[in-house]
Amino acid sequence: MNFRDFLPFLPLPKAPFSRRRSAVIALGGGGARGLAHLGALEAITQTEIHPERYVGVSIGALIGAMCSLETDIRRVQSRVIRFLTSPEFRRHQAQLFGSTGVSDENPSTGIVAWYERAKYLYSAHRRLTRAVTQQSLMPGVILATSIDELVPDIDFSDLPTPMSIVAADLRSGHRVVLESGSLRTAIHASMALPGIFPPVEHNGMLLCDIGVVDSIPSTVASAYATDMTIAIDIGQHNARIENFESALDVMMRMQDIGEQILRREKSQWANIHIRPDLAEVAWFDFRRPERLMNCGRDAAWEQLTRHRFRHAQETRSQESDVMCG
Repeated sequence: MNFRDFLPFLPLPKAPFSRRRSAVIALGGGGARGLAHLGALEAITQTEIHPERYVGVSIGALIGAMCSLETDIRRVQSRVIRFLTSPEFRRHQAQLFGSTGVSDENPSTGIVAWYERAKYLYSAHRRLTRAVTQQSLMPGVILATSIDELVPDIDFSDLPTPMSIVAADLRSGHRVVLESGSLRTAIHASMALPGIFPPVEHNGMLLCDIGVVDSIPSTVASAYATDMTIAIDIGQHNARIENFESALDVMMRMQDIGEQILRREKSQWANIHIRPDLAEVAWFDFRRPERLMNCGRDAAWEQLTRHRFRHAQETRSQESDVMCG
């Protein structure tokens, strides 16, 4: 039994939600873990909280754009699941990761096993060559076609609910907030993981995913909030690592540490901070979308209920002070 199962039995006060509240919702980056956004948003839409704006980074930009276009979150979930189970998405995954998983446990034998291993080694060599001679390991078309499948070719001004998308400009070195022009281009820019996908040329800027260093856009979201800010954090916890075999291991570890420190500081800008338990989920693992959505849903209900009680206690305290005064 999870936290939400207890909700019908809890004496939830009506005062904090007696009026319809508006919220700017910050959707963080984290690859496949972003599917948890859809569960968290489902829980939010079942309360009296009304999203007045979405602010997204990376996968959060894509999810936010879909939800700003479609108010029925169940339809968004169904559309995403259909895409993730489609032959086209599996083809994209194969392009991204090649023929990995060749091991001693592989049932293939003889010429088949040799062919699979040779294909994997060739793929690794080709990617290493790209890493030192080109801007990215993968062509941008892989990312662009996925976005095109899920989001129509419209401008920001066509969105029923306002949307802000955050990216990094490699040329100026600044964080950029995109709110006009092509929605697809902005999403592509915010999802262009540095080194993996090529950066995106846009209005004289060279844009890429800022999520590797600043994964929760809560400060941007709080600047727009007229009532409250909700941050959905899908980053991983800081797991302990004992050994570092190479300089790259050390550099990557320091990048993770810096991103997690900044994420903790950013959480203070939100009235409600939702953080699903996604410790075991890799950024590229899209195999269990329903499980990820459930994690987001449960974490959101827990934090929304806590906020409800906390707000009720503050309201009663203020009423008591007025009566005593």
